[in-house]
Amino acid sequence: MMKRSFISTALIGALTLSAIAPAAQACTRILWKTQDHGTFVTRTMDWSEQTHPHLMNFPAGSSYLAHSEKSNKVTSKYDVTGLTTYGFITDGVNSKGLSGNVLYDGEMDLAVKSSNKNGSLTYLRNMLSQYQSVNEVVAAINEGAPSIEFVEGVPIRIALHISFQDTTGDSAIVEWRNGKPQVWHGKQYTVMTNQPGYAQHLANVERSKRGWGEKDKQWSQTNLGTGGNTNPEDRFIHATYFSGHLTEPSSVINGILKLDSTSFKIPHDAPNKMINGKMAGYATEYSVNRHLDSGETVVRYQWGDAFNQVQYNVKEIQKSGENIAFDISKPGLSGNITQTVINNAR
Repeated sequence: MMKRSFISTALIGALTLSAIAPAAQACTRILWKTQDHGTFVTRTMDWSEQTHPHLMNFPAGSSYLAHSEKSNKVTSKYDVTGLTTYGFITDGVNSKGLSGNVLYDGEMDLAVKSSNKNGSLTYLRNMLSQYQSVNEVVAAINEGAPSIEFVEGVPIRIALHISFQDTTGDSAIVEWRNGKPQVWHGKQYTVMTNQPGYAQHLANVERSKRGWGEKDKQWSQTNLGTGGNTNPEDRFIHATYFSGHLTEPSSVINGILKLDSTSFKIPHDAPNKMINGKMAGYATEYSVNRHLDSGETVVRYQWGDAFNQVQYNVKEIQKSGENIAFDISKPGLSGNITQTVINNAR
C-alpha cells in the first residue's frame, strides 16, 4: 500500500477542486454478457490529475480494516485483485469472479457517523473480500450503508457510487441518498456514469430511444438525442446505444477491444469549467477492460509521459498467493506483464 503521506498530499491536490465545484465528473462503466464468450466489463478512470494507480493483490486470509478510521480488522475470504486510486481499491475482482467499480457521484449522501462498521472508501475491497456473487452483495448492502471516511488533511468528503457484476452477467448499481442505499439490481443495468441519480439516467435513455427508431434501421446519422458532449448524461446514453449494437466476439481479446471501444475517452486538455478564474480540465487517465470468466485484463494508461498498454491475468496473479503492489503508471510498460507483476512481489 502507498504511504499515507503520499495519499493525503495527492488527494488534497485532486479534491480541492471538488470542494469548489465538481471538477471531475467523468468515468464510465459498461457491462457485456455475451452468448458464447462469457462476461466482459470496462471502465474508464477520468480525473483532474495523475493518480498513480497500483495493481494490488490481497490473498485470501489477509487481514484488513473495513473502515480506515477504526481498528476493526476483518479476514478476507477471497483473493482480491484491483487497481487503487490514492491507495484505495476502486476497481477490482475476486477469486469467484465478482468484480466492482467505484465511480464519482457528486450527489452521494452518506451519514458522517454510522453504526455500520464499513467505511465508504474501503467498501469495495470489503465486499469483494467477503462475497462471491452480486446476489450476496445486494443482501449485504441492504443491511445498511457505510459511513463516510475522510483522509487526514482532506476536509471534504469523497463522493462515489459503485457497480458490482459477476460472471453470470448479474449487475447491481449502488447509490446512497439520505444516508440509505438505493440499489438497481438486474442484468439490464449495464451502464453507469456519474450524477445525476441513476433513475434520471434511465429516464433519459427512455426519452432518447423514442427517436432512435427500430434497431435494424439505425445508422451513422441516427440522432441519439444528446447534446453530444462528455457530460455524464450524454455519456450514459452514448454507451447504452453503442454497447447495444455489439455483436458476438470472436475471442476474449476481440470482446475486450469491442467493449473498450464503446466507452467515451475524455480528451486531455478538454475544458471542463472555470475554477478561480482558470479553466479546469479532466481526462481519461486509464481504462480497465476485463473478462470475468478467464481473468484476462487489459489496461491502457495514458498520462504525462506514460502511454502504456498492458495485459495481465488476474487468476494467475491470485494463484501466486503473493501480496502485490505494482505501479502501472511507470512509463514504458507494455505487453503481458503477468509474470513481471508476480516477480515484483518476491
